[in-house]
Amino acid sequence: MILNDYPWLSLPYQQLASGIIHKRTHHALLINYVQGSGEDEFVSMLANRLLCQSSQQLEPCLNCHSCQLFLSHYHPDYYVITNEQSKQSIGIDQIRKISNKVYEKSQQGGNKVIWVKRAALMTEAAANALLKTLEEPPENTYFILSDEHNSKLLPTIHSRCFSYFLPVPKLEISIEWLKKLHRQQYNDNELASALLLSENAPLKAVALLMPEKWQQRKKFCDHLLDVVPQNNYWQLAKTFDSEDFIERIIWFCALLSDALKAKQKVGRFIVNRDQVPLVRLLATKSNEKISALYDLWLQARTQLLTITGLNKELIVYNVLAQSEVIG
Repeated sequence: MILNDYPWLSLPYQQLASGIIHKRTHHALLINYVQGSGEDEFVSMLANRLLCQSSQQLEPCLNCHSCQLFLSHYHPDYYVITNEQSKQSIGIDQIRKISNKVYEKSQQGGNKVIWVKRAALMTEAAANALLKTLEEPPENTYFILSDEHNSKLLPTIHSRCFSYFLPVPKLEISIEWLKKLHRQQYNDNELASALLLSENAPLKAVALLMPEKWQQRKKFCDHLLDVVPQNNYWQLAKTFDSEDFIERIIWFCALLSDALKAKQKVGRFIVNRDQVPLVRLLATKSNEKISALYDLWLQARTQLLTITGLNKELIVYNVLAQSEVIG
């Protein structure tokens, strides 16, 4: 069971599953999460429990016919809606199709569950179409909408749902959990850095700690140790592809933020705990220069994420050249 693999999900699951047992579950749950906190596994287990027809406990029985269908990914009363491949949004046709299904009789004689994954990707028309179903939900039909905590969902959808934020575990708990996965591969400062760079989301930290990815970050930091004193940011262009630049922006901005913390004597709050020498080096710059670099790199991230058709290499080169101007 996922509760054994991801122990921090145990209490949140108990809180929501207890409503299922006592038949007090809201017909529409909105799960907000920090990506990489086990959100998909959490929603999947809730859906499994709603569809289970035998269990009197918090967890699904995993043995009844309904559970077996769910575990084999062929449950006829379970629907997952998300953006289709190559599309950036969830369209109205997808919602209309599912809206017709939910008013049909349950094929297994139990509940029907519809999971709208990354719900904020619904177009306004799709969201309004879903709203009509949420206002007059069919009997024994449950909707689970999920998306990141900072996503933008129509207020009208929010108002029809019971909202629940899936919390990330405390840093100390996550470090212990990561230690079991990585044994002695990383020290506590490295594990803490990976978690803090990942908004404390354990599964996101696991991805960052993959040897190739972690080595890329280490090399990037090592190169910064060389280029910052010489104000030779142009040399960074050799160390990554333009496709990787957004990731480097996140890493560099976190280091710049840490440098400001160090200057304010609040070093205990720094994120890059494994890169203290680099943070101290950046902290030798003035507040104005650190802030200017931060704004420059962050602006480039916004451009890369929101404006299509941009020449990414030109943006990278411009940021590196402007960084040298700032000094």
